[in-house]
Amino acid sequence: MTKLAAWSFDAQHGEEGLQPSQPQGLERSHIELEQHLEDWIAKDMTLIGEGYTLVGRQVSIDDGRLDLLAIDSQDRWIVIEIKPGRLDSGALGQALYYAASLARLDADEVYEKLKGRLGEFGDGDEETLSERVKQQLAGEAEEREIAVLLVGVGIHAGLERMNEFLARFGVPISVVSFEVFELEGGARLLVREVIDEPVKPPAPKRRYTVDAIRDLAGQAGVREQFDRFCKMSEQAGLPVQPQRASVRIAPPANRTRFLMYATPRAGANGGELGIWVGPWHFAEWFQPINEDEAVAALGTYEDGGYLTGKELDDRLDQIEGFLKEHFPQPD
Repeated sequence: MTKLAAWSFDAQHGEEGLQPSQPQGLERSHIELEQHLEDWIAKDMTLIGEGYTLVGRQVSIDDGRLDLLAIDSQDRWIVIEIKPGRLDSGALGQALYYAASLARLDADEVYEKLKGRLGEFGDGDEETLSERVKQQLAGEAEEREIAVLLVGVGIHAGLERMNEFLARFGVPISVVSFEVFELEGGARLLVREVIDEPVKPPAPKRRYTVDAIRDLAGQAGVREQFDRFCKMSEQAGLPVQPQRASVRIAPPANRTRFLMYATPRAGANGGELGIWVGPWHFAEWFQPINEDEAVAALGTYEDGGYLTGKELDDRLDQIEGFLKEHFPQPD
C-alpha cells in the first residue's frame, strides 16, 4: 500500500542561479474530506480522471443508493462508490453489488432511473445528456459493459490484493484515494492517488460496419425496413455511420452529432427497429428547416422506440416524406 507524504520548498536566487530551498514536510490536515468528496466530484469529474460523463447521482438500485454513475470514454458504465474513510473490502463489495444490480436492468429501467436528474449535471444540458444515455443504451448489442471506481480517503492493504485477484476474471476496478496536507497560512493541498484497473491484453475489437448491422437486422427480421431507412438517408445526402448495434445518421458538417438512430433487434412478436429522431438537430444544421415544423413533422426524441409491422412502416413513411420535402433527391 502506498503511503503518501508531501513536502514544500521555495525557489531562491543564488550565485549559481535558481536554487531550491530545503524541503519542509507538510502535516496532514484533519479536515473531514469525505463529507465533501461527492459534491466536489459531481461538480468536476476531472478530480477522479479524464473522460467521464456524469449521468446519475444517488441512483436507487434494489435496496440501496449508488453514489455516482458515469459513462467513460470507452462507452462503459462506471459505478462510482464513495466511502467515508479508508477504502476496504466493504466498499468494494458494495460497488460490486450495485454493478450486478445495474447489469440486470433493461434499457428502459435504466433510463427511467436517470432521466429525472440529468439536468443537474455538466452544464445543465438535459437534452444532450438524455441523448447520450439513450445512445449508450441503444448501443448495447450484447451484455452491458460496467466498470467499478472506488473513491475514498486512504486504501486498505487488502483492497489492492482483491483488485489484482478480480482482474483475473475480467472485473475492471480502479481506485482513487485523496489526502489533504496543511500549507502555511491555512491553505490546504489536495493530493490524489490513482490505482488503475490492472491492464490485460486487449481483446480483439469487433469492427462495426453498416453491413454488420444490416446482418443483425436480417437476423431480427427487419432487413427490408433497415435498408429502407439507410437508403432514404443516403438519398438525402446524410452520412450513415455504424455504431455498436445501430446506425447513426449525422449532418455532413459534423459527423460526431446525430440526426437519427436506428437499432434492429428481435422482439417478442418478431423483428423490431428502434428509431430515434432529433428534429431540433435538423433545424440546427439545416437553416431552412424550422424547429417547430420539424417537431410537428417528426415528433420528438422522446417519441422514439422499437416499432414493428404497420407502425414501423408508417414511421418510415413519415421520415421519408420529411426528407424528400427538405433535401434534394437523386434523379
